[in-house]
Amino acid sequence: MENLVDRIQFALDKAGIKWSAAAIKIGLSAQAATNWKKGKIGKDTIEKLANILDVDAGWLLTGKTAEASNMETIESITATDDIKDRFIWVDVVEASFSCGTGESIEFHFDAINGKIPFSPSFLKDKNVTEKTMKIIKAKGDSMADFIKDGDLVGINLAQTDIVDGEIYAVYLAGDGMIKQIFKEADGSLILHSLNEKYRDKVVTEENGKNFKVIGRQFWRAG
Repeated sequence: MENLVDRIQFALDKAGIKWSAAAIKIGLSAQAATNWKKGKIGKDTIEKLANILDVDAGWLLTGKTAEASNMETIESITATDDIKDRFIWVDVVEASFSCGTGESIEFHFDAINGKIPFSPSFLKDKNVTEKTMKIIKAKGDSMADFIKDGDLVGINLAQTDIVDGEIYAVYLAGDGMIKQIFKEADGSLILHSLNEKYRDKVVTEENGKNFKVIGRQFWRAG
């Protein structure tokens, strides 16, 4: 996706939203989308689109991913004061959580592999800050197609209370993973994989001593 219009189209398709509907959602007329398709779109509009499409505005602006190998390119492209000062740069951390059968890892959140830009309004809408948000890389395909192998996943370290049916980065008996969590009547927890070929994991009082919620997932980018 070499241009802004293609990236907007991709994000719209992923969100299941039409151009005209997106325009209306951010308070514009449906006809405004006609100019977007011609590349005539302001930075404020890009930020608003990023919010409703659950993508980061920096990606819409530059088309660059946030992986470590690309961070220098991203920062050089967005280095102008006019753009850089409009965003909050969130750490991409070295720790990788497993979305497959599990992988023994350590949580070195202080090992920074780069940063990715987010608009302040996006973080406010998601109720996170640059201090409570970390970006990690998923491994495996147990959460596909929602989260795929290699996707970047934003987690909120301040949200560790379990909301039934939400997705969390968790630690269980030496394994780090990203799972959807369901609460059972008997107090146990079901760690659910969206990919049907993976069996659910059950957290009980017995093995719960080795269980920890790291943070709630609220953003992703492939």
